[in-house]
Amino acid sequence: MLKKLLLAATMLCLFVPALQAQTEDNPTWLSIHVGHNEYDGDLGNEMLEYEVNTDWSAGVGFHQYLSPSFDFDAILEYGYLDYKNGPDEDNPVKANNSFGTKYLNANFMLRYKLANGYIINQNATLQPFVGAGIGITPYFGGSDNVYENQTGNDIDSRVGLGIPLAAGFDISLSEKTKLVLKATYNRTFVDGYDGQAEGLGRSSGSIDSNIDNKSHDDFLVTSLGFKFNIGGATDTDDDGIPDKEDRCPETPGPEEFDGCPDTDGDGIPDIDDECPEVAGEAEFNGCPDTDGDGIPDKDDECPEVAGEAEFNGCPDTDGDGIPDKDDRCPEVAGEAEFNGCPDTDGDGIPDYEDECPEEPGIEANNGCPQVDFDFADVNFAFDRSNVEDQFKDELNELANELMDNTDLKVTLIGHADRIGPAQYNLRLSQRRAESVKTYLVGQGVSADRIFTEGVGETQPKIENANNEERRQNRRVVIEVERM
Repeated sequence: MLKKLLLAATMLCLFVPALQAQTEDNPTWLSIHVGHNEYDGDLGNEMLEYEVNTDWSAGVGFHQYLSPSFDFDAILEYGYLDYKNGPDEDNPVKANNSFGTKYLNANFMLRYKLANGYIINQNATLQPFVGAGIGITPYFGGSDNVYENQTGNDIDSRVGLGIPLAAGFDISLSEKTKLVLKATYNRTFVDGYDGQAEGLGRSSGSIDSNIDNKSHDDFLVTSLGFKFNIGGATDTDDDGIPDKEDRCPETPGPEEFDGCPDTDGDGIPDIDDECPEVAGEAEFNGCPDTDGDGIPDKDDECPEVAGEAEFNGCPDTDGDGIPDKDDRCPEVAGEAEFNGCPDTDGDGIPDYEDECPEEPGIEANNGCPQVDFDFADVNFAFDRSNVEDQFKDELNELANELMDNTDLKVTLIGHADRIGPAQYNLRLSQRRAESVKTYLVGQGVSADRIFTEGVGETQPKIENANNEERRQNRRVVIEVERM
C-alpha cells in the first residue's frame, strides 16, 4: 500500500510546477507526515521491505530558512518499530526472536538544498535535498523478545543518541503548501532496544542471535507529508508584494510599479512623481505643462500662458525684458523703472501718469510744462468791485492765453481789506472775483474754465497797512494751471 502511495506521489511531483521555494521571503514552515519504519539490528534487516502491518510512524516538523543552500529542520517522530522472525526448523528458538517497541525520535538537522541557484534553479519543479544532524530517541513500551535461557542478561539504555541522515525532495502544491517525500536513516549509538545486545546468547554457546555482529541498532523512516508556510515575507500594505521588494511598503500599489501607487494614473508611480495628484509627463517627472512651453507648471509662474524660461514661463509681449505679469504696460515697450511703461517725452514721468506725455514737463504740473503765466493782481477801489481800465490790457492777455491753450484753467481769488464787517468783506471779495470772471467771459473765455473764490479779509497781502497800502489788499489774485 505505501509503495503505491509513494509511487503516486512521485508521479504527481513530475507534473506539478514549483510555485514557491523556501526562501528569505518565506522563511518559516511547519510540516506533518506519516511514515514507515524499517528495522536494522541484532535480529535482522528489513530495509526497504515495507511491511506496513505494524511499522508505522507519524510526526511534525519545524523548518527555518538559513540561506539559499541551507535550512534548519527540527523533526519530532512518534512510531512503532518491530521485528518478527519466521519459523526456523534447525533452530526453533529463533521463531521467538521478535520484538516490538514504541519510540519518540527528535532529530535536529542541517538540510542542504540542491535547488539553490547554483546546482539547480531555485524554482525548479523538484526541490531535492540531503541532510544530517543529531538526534535523541527514547524507546518505551517493552520488548517482545524471548530467549528462554537468557532472561537475566542486561541490555543498553532505552534512550539513545543518533546521527540522522536524510534525503528527499519537496514539491510546491501552492504558494503556502508543499508535498514532502523523505527517507531518514537513524544511525544510533544504542544497542538493545530490540532486546538483544551485542554478544547476548554467545555465552551459552548454543544460540548466536546477533546476526549483524554490530554494537548498535538502527532504523529507517520513509515518510510522506506536507509543509505549510507560517512565516511568509512581511507585506505591511497587503498588496501582495513583500516589503523587501516593495518600494512603498506602507502604501498599496501594483506590481508593475514595484508596489507603489500611481494616484494620478499617468504611468509614473507616486514615489517618482513630483506631482502625484496631477497627471503629467515623464520628461517633467510626472508634472504637467499646461501651456506647452516646456516649463512644468510647478516651475511656471504663468502656467496657462506660454512664455520664456528666462521669465519663469511668463511671456513678454512687448519685448521690453519685463514679463507681462510685472509689466504695467504689457503691450507697449517701456522701462523697468516705470514698471514696463514708456516715458515718451523723457521727463521722468511715465506716460500713464503724464498729462502731457509727448511734451516734457514737471511732476508738480502732472508731467506738463511749467505754466509761466505771472499775472499781476487786479486791485480795486474802496468798497468797489468793478474792473478798472488800467487792468484790462493784462486781462485781455490772460483771455488770449486761455483761448490759445484750451487745457488751461484759471482760478480767481477775491480779497478785501479790513475796513468794515468781516461778513460784508467776504461777500465783497466774492463780487470782485465774479467781476473779473465776467470780463474774461466777455472776451470769449468759456465760463466753465474759470473758477472763483472769495476769502474776504482773511489773507491780507500787507499787515497793518495804511490807507495807501490797503489798496493792495483789495485785490483779485489770478492762478493759471492746466486742467
